[in-house]
Amino acid sequence: MTGSGSPCGACKFLRRKCVKGCVFAPYFCHEQGATHFAAIHKVFGASNVSKLLAHLPVSDRCEAAVTISYEAQARLQDPIYGCVSHIFALQHQVINLYLLYLFSCKFIETLIYLLLLVYLMVGFCF
Repeated sequence: MTGSGSPCGACKFLRRKCVKGCVFAPYFCHEQGATHFAAIHKVFGASNVSKLLAHLPVSDRCEAAVTISYEAQARLQDPIYGCVSHIFALQHQVINLYLLYLFSCKFIETLIYLLLLVYLMVGFCF
């Protein structure tokens, strides 16, 4: 139960009364919690998430709720790979940036070599 007396987002979505010890209440607010919880319920099921949160230490539940919400949203956007597709995309981006870095280093090295060569040639001309 949230502080204002209204049900938490999960109980609002499930259309049930939000009791005082509701495991979802601290993590799914009345305003936006229902939309976040809808994805979680569709992907994982309310009962499974309730059991998972209940078995975790209270200190870890907030992070778990955020992670479960993120994974559910990703699974709805990409039913095959879920959040793994985001990880692959980021890994690909890291590889591309590293290759760009190597190319830039080689380019700068070549410029320095050419400048040194020009400096030596000009020095010998006088």
